[in-house]
Amino acid sequence: MRTIVLLTLVVLFTAPSAAHPLHLSITNIAYENGKLKILMKSFRDDWEVGYFHYHGVPVDFTDPMQREIPWFGEYLNKSFMISTGKEIPALSLEIDSISLNEDAMTIEMHALVPESPKSLYIYNTLLIDIYPDQTNLVIFVSGKKETGIKFDMRKHDAEVILR
Repeated sequence: MRTIVLLTLVVLFTAPSAAHPLHLSITNIAYENGKLKILMKSFRDDWEVGYFHYHGVPVDFTDPMQREIPWFGEYLNKSFMISTGKEIPALSLEIDSISLNEDAMTIEMHALVPESPKSLYIYNTLLIDIYPDQTNLVIFVSGKKETGIKFDMRKHDAEVILR
């Protein structure tokens, strides 16, 4: 499974093109010693279309200053959340870096998990409101256990058992 995802990443995020045929994000989450390390990869222009959808004006996220606009962080926090319980508020996800490589945008984040939960709840609707065919793949690693989850128009959340 992981090999297929990695090959998909290489093909989709390195081939230069005017447009891409798939709307896809791939997120790797590693949980270790009470900390989540998150690496999210998506297409930059999908975010730009999302901004245009909400505001009616173009944006260029190749400009780091434009990635600082409030919409970017607000949209990310609204569309991607992790919590320690279904009815518990989401953990605070801190953006560590945002980098671009060709058409790909990579967002690195982290979060501290305040307790030793039995499970984590992941909510991922990133760009699903813009693209009905959007697929958000998540690979969750805790210890030696690896779980793959597919989020799309029909599935917005999932529970990952930690113990």
